[in-house]
Amino acid sequence: MNFTFQDIFGAAFAFCLFPLVIIFPGYIVGWVLDLFDFKQRQPIIRFGIGIVLSFAVSPIVLYLTSSLLSFNFALLTLGGCALAFAIISLRERFLFTPDAKFFYWAGSVWSAFAILSLINIQWTDHLYMSVTSYDQTTRVSIIEAMTRTGVPPINPSYYPGHPVPLTFLYYFWYILSSIVDVIGGKYVDARAALIASSAWSGIGLMAVVALYLRQRNAGSAEAAWRSGRIGIFLLTVSGLDIFPIIFLMLRTGLVVGSVDVWNTWIPSWVASNLWVPHHVAALIAGLIAMMLAQSARGQPASRRFAIMSVAALGFASAVGLSMYVAFVFVVFWCVWLVVLFLQKKERGQVFPMIFAGIIAAILSIPFLMGLIQGVGEGTFPIAFEVRTFLQLESFVKDWPAQMRSLVMLAMLPVNYILELGFFFVAGLYWFKVKGVAAIRSSPFYLAEVVLLVVVLLIGSTLRSTVITSNDLGWRAWLPGQFVLLIFGVDVIKSLMPAAGLVLSQSTEAIKIGKLLRVFLVIGVLTTVMDSVLLRIAWPIMTGGETTRKYYSGRLAYDYLRDHVPADVITQNNPLNYIDRPSGLFGTHQMVVSDRTGYGVPLKNFTELAEKAGALFTIENISTWQSVDRICRETSIEILILENTDPLWDSTPSLELRRSPLYKNEHYALFACGSYVE
Repeated sequence: MNFTFQDIFGAAFAFCLFPLVIIFPGYIVGWVLDLFDFKQRQPIIRFGIGIVLSFAVSPIVLYLTSSLLSFNFALLTLGGCALAFAIISLRERFLFTPDAKFFYWAGSVWSAFAILSLINIQWTDHLYMSVTSYDQTTRVSIIEAMTRTGVPPINPSYYPGHPVPLTFLYYFWYILSSIVDVIGGKYVDARAALIASSAWSGIGLMAVVALYLRQRNAGSAEAAWRSGRIGIFLLTVSGLDIFPIIFLMLRTGLVVGSVDVWNTWIPSWVASNLWVPHHVAALIAGLIAMMLAQSARGQPASRRFAIMSVAALGFASAVGLSMYVAFVFVVFWCVWLVVLFLQKKERGQVFPMIFAGIIAAILSIPFLMGLIQGVGEGTFPIAFEVRTFLQLESFVKDWPAQMRSLVMLAMLPVNYILELGFFFVAGLYWFKVKGVAAIRSSPFYLAEVVLLVVVLLIGSTLRSTVITSNDLGWRAWLPGQFVLLIFGVDVIKSLMPAAGLVLSQSTEAIKIGKLLRVFLVIGVLTTVMDSVLLRIAWPIMTGGETTRKYYSGRLAYDYLRDHVPADVITQNNPLNYIDRPSGLFGTHQMVVSDRTGYGVPLKNFTELAEKAGALFTIENISTWQSVDRICRETSIEILILENTDPLWDSTPSLELRRSPLYKNEHYALFACGSYVE
């Protein structure tokens, strides 16, 4: 079957299985505790509540059950949730009201778009990948390893003679995908599950936007539906990146893979879901904790602590979904506690929120212990640095640190208006219209402003140091983007006649409204351009021979999957950087690869990579003696040769003494070492 059709079928089937982990658990919790007035809601709203609660509940519960007990126990837990959902649903009447149809269509269109954006496109003997395959090589490898070896998984890319647990990363999102992989059997693989997870993270984002606006803005049902539609529309809006990226491509003559590469990233919502669904999932988990804290206000003490127990699950899940997003929410939670304490009328909220933090910390202990035990490089993971405006970096990189920081600080407004566009202007106008008094009097406004200030401080002054990319600076803005989106809904409803509520006809309001319309159009065009680049840029950047090689690579790795036992250790050339086929299609343990080198000391990794890599750089040999010796020393049992490896030129002579297990134009699989004996 054509690989494109295989991918569509696998991702669609995985998508249909995801409710087991992303709807049913939260639905049951919402029904039992009647969270957000669950039992009085329409069916589609119940589903939305079930989705967002599942982002808070499923990751931590499935982690604890699968790691402390067993993977089978985690499956049994999900089976119980599915059975309970079926029993409850027998009493439901699912009505497709006009308002509900919009959300069904929005979710369906997004899901189809996400799947088509991430699958491989096969045309004859060419295989075209999305730009996101750069990061998927790691994530698919982790999901596949989890399916094979359990939670926490064995590092699929580092085997120094014995299995090494992979704990030095946040991996809760991959547990959900691995469970779908297991349940899907031969029809779903790790990559299909990951693609489906991106579709569901987008649906979760729509659900949390709509639910948050409904909880925040008390009013008629009609107003709640309208706010939800506006909020979901704003998920298609990005910044003003289209202008600098077009200028960059015209100046260099190169096609880039993302509109964000010109600067320190604040990706669009669409890009975040396609690239990093686990960070979006952490955002949703943190937001549901924040929403539950708001809903607990004024409740009896026993119910308040029950609600905050679920909030604790959300925080614990966020920690294992994305440490960077969780870090922002932890700081926000602490600052919010102080603010509430200073407001005497809100002090009743303080102790339940502290209780939630303590429970979250206790639940996170097993994961945090594994994270600490992972062997790192010893550097502190966060450093002070004013957010970089990359277009000036080449001019100031040799300046004294203080001067460089002052320049970047002065450029922050320009940096943010280009990255945030519509949301930057809408946010400023929101503050001007609402004023200090309104912010202080509304518990939602107050929490939103506190969260936005925390994001601004962290995203503007700190950077992560674990890898070259500033992941903290990129992901810390997700909560800030959410707050600005909510502000944007308020502004649209107040300024734009199409929204149905015109609260001001002043000259200033008319000018702001026109500017926001322009920025809305630019933001949508930026998102469209980014989506197109993510889908088509990589084939253009790599050329036809590379796409033919990807097709050959998929054939070779599919042969390994179907004909070689799962416990056999394989190895491709570890000196190849970001080898997409091995990460996307590989299903076996490798001795060393850069796919998942998390927590491995650089010295150990380099030594093993050089030792294993020596196999692939041997030239002009006609016997297997030296190859088998290195294979035995490094535990390699199957060699995955590519036509760019120096050893490839010796394969005609080597084939006279040992036939390949499989060979095509670009790849050859040979048994070696102890696997031959």
